[in-house]
Amino acid sequence: METLKFVMTSTFYPPYHIGGDAIHVYYLANELAKRNHEVHIIHLLDSYYFKRKNKPNNEYNNHDNIFIHSIKSPFGFLSISNSYVFGKSIYIDGKIKTIIEEIKPDVLHHHNIAGFGSSILNYVGNKTFYTAHDYWIFCPMANLMKKDGSLCNGHFSCCACPLLYKRPPQIWRYRSNVNSILGKIDIVIAPSTYMKERLLDFGIRKNVEVIPNFILDTETEGEAPYDFPYFLFVGVIERHKGVLDLVKTYASIKEQINANLMIVGTGSLDEKLHRIIKDSGSDKIKLLGRVNDRELTTLYKNALAVVIPSIWPENNPYVAIEALVHGTPIIVSNIGGLPEIAEKGNMPIFNNSQELISCFKMMEKGQITYKNPRRIYEEYYSPNSFITRYFHLIKK
Repeated sequence: METLKFVMTSTFYPPYHIGGDAIHVYYLANELAKRNHEVHIIHLLDSYYFKRKNKPNNEYNNHDNIFIHSIKSPFGFLSISNSYVFGKSIYIDGKIKTIIEEIKPDVLHHHNIAGFGSSILNYVGNKTFYTAHDYWIFCPMANLMKKDGSLCNGHFSCCACPLLYKRPPQIWRYRSNVNSILGKIDIVIAPSTYMKERLLDFGIRKNVEVIPNFILDTETEGEAPYDFPYFLFVGVIERHKGVLDLVKTYASIKEQINANLMIVGTGSLDEKLHRIIKDSGSDKIKLLGRVNDRELTTLYKNALAVVIPSIWPENNPYVAIEALVHGTPIIVSNIGGLPEIAEKGNMPIFNNSQELISCFKMMEKGQITYKNPRRIYEEYYSPNSFITRYFHLIKK
């Protein structure tokens, strides 16, 4: 295979990262590097330190073929503020222009570019991609959620949400339409069919191709951590993840089910969740907080199912793929890109609390027949599956 030069732009990159989109870039960069390609990463330290004040403790090992270009502006918050409001920072733009002109990439792949601003989409390689990891390109809040927690069906010119969230307006959104902003992009990559449909619904006229996210194969053997069966929730303890409703629903069937519900994660609603569990009188719901990778692997491996009750339209969440790689089925809410993952393996999808209760009871009794989760992972969410589709797009 011909050796190619890749440049990937991502606001965050491990260990200076917060969400799953940066992990995807890390996985993709290293998979390409292992195949002898040259990969350059451009990321923003300013955006990380604006969100997190302390230096990260985690360490990530990059392949020797990966070259990191960390941008830190002497103007700090002012630079990323300009990017947010006006879609461009002169300092950041200048740095990016210099790096890209020096490398002359065969493939320039933009990922989460919120910190850079929309102007970064004007830079191109021989092939230029943009991955819609979230709804940022047409939603100011990037999540399609209104302040009241309801799902937004608005349009690109929406201006109410930033004000309600007490954020400044993004003036760049009103100077150009979404198709002119994406004008130099050859292909938009959507990690889910749902994302593709939403992009098209919002009037994007670019070529949109679906390639689901992938994770590395971490299948391991691990002894059961508990002597009782359990369902597992993994995620931040926030309203949009549906964890409050999940706990209330599970508490309502405490006399009807033997399995426990184990909750991994922390967030701003920790105290509220503690109160709900205490008031319910249920001893079958256990909060584990943060756990290390080894513990999490064991929890995944031995769960009856991983429950993903999100009330916002997830795109292609890693928690679902992590369950599959460990051979564990998923139970998901019928929203966003979640159903299309579950449908591949005939796994349960619920629309309301009563359907979720039925899923719990049937799964505990072994009354749901689903396809082997590992095979679903290997076919759709493995590195080889992604890279094969990715290079098909490069050669298009």
